[in-house]
Amino acid sequence: MSTLPGPFAIPNDSTTPYKVTFDRLVRALADLQFQADVLAENRAAGAVFDGIPFLLSMDSAERFLSIRAVWDTDFDAETAGHPLFAAADSWNREKYFPTVYWMLDPEGSLQVCADFAVDTSAGLSDQQLTDHLGAGISTGIDAIRYMQEAATQTLGWSAPESAPYTQSDTEVPFPSQTDEAGAPPARSGAAFGLG
Repeated sequence: MSTLPGPFAIPNDSTTPYKVTFDRLVRALADLQFQADVLAENRAAGAVFDGIPFLLSMDSAERFLSIRAVWDTDFDAETAGHPLFAAADSWNREKYFPTVYWMLDPEGSLQVCADFAVDTSAGLSDQQLTDHLGAGISTGIDAIRYMQEAATQTLGWSAPESAPYTQSDTEVPFPSQTDEAGAPPARSGAAFGLG
């Protein structure tokens, strides 16, 4: 094992677990050719995947990684709270992850969240970290799309013509996800090997 600055050894292979730090999370995203902006130093980064904004954060003790997909709606709680609660409840009954719920944003509109939490207290190997990022991102995308479809069915919602997040921030496929000819897969949750 080689030693980098810090109180822990960095293994020479991709299968040995070691401490997950925020810096390591940001490096892992960069290694996957995903662009993320640091929003809170050593705590949180933001990125957009398949048009869905994500917040990737570590708790202060770096024991948990949260991968949160967010859909900022213009719905008020009185009108949309019940139908969106029912849709989130349906998702949560059928799926183990991510956990879907809504909360009010600072302006008072409903914000739909899909949280994928990873216990990092025992460390993760490089492969495990990559797998968890892929699972959190792909299931977050699927969950938000599910909630948007539920809003279409129950509230008559339709996606705006010029949604603020219409393009992926990357056109590069997940490293191990190409077809036999080397082409990237369709951009969806399946792009991360899940779906």
